[in-house]
Amino acid sequence: MKKEVFKISRMHCDSCAKTIESGEMLEKIGVIYALANLKGQDVNTLLAKALKDPSDDVRAAAVRVLGSMKDNRTFSPLVEALKDENAVVLRCVIDALGGFTDVRLLGPLMRMLKNEDAGVVEKAIKAIGNIGDKRAEEALLHFAVKGNNRMKFLAIRALGEMDI
Repeated sequence: MKKEVFKISRMHCDSCAKTIESGEMLEKIGVIYALANLKGQDVNTLLAKALKDPSDDVRAAAVRVLGSMKDNRTFSPLVEALKDENAVVLRCVIDALGGFTDVRLLGPLMRMLKNEDAGVVEKAIKAIGNIGDKRAEEALLHFAVKGNNRMKFLAIRALGEMDI
């Protein structure tokens, strides 16, 4: 079944923007997920605005939708979202960025290896492995030896995929 993609009209864009700006949390999340089937810079701009919302749930929803778009224009807002302080949001951001193999991600993802949340670290290890940059070898070796069982597994897999 082919997924239909629609362009957003100016009227709908304004309505969505108002909801994202001042709606209730569940309304905001509903609008964000409704935008998942739409394309265009206006949609990306609305979702990037939602990344600054005070609600962790709204930010996480925006990240999920931006990540599902597989659009290079979402790269910068997603990288910027790696500065979020909420572990659940960070996990979503790293998952969303996992679809990109851009070596510019290596530095920001390496910083995620120092996060206190084991889930964030595990997702970062996996994403770093997807990039396949050998500059991450030392960090991955560290987690292959000293990480929890999941980190060890992911680090060893990433090292194997790098074909060191």
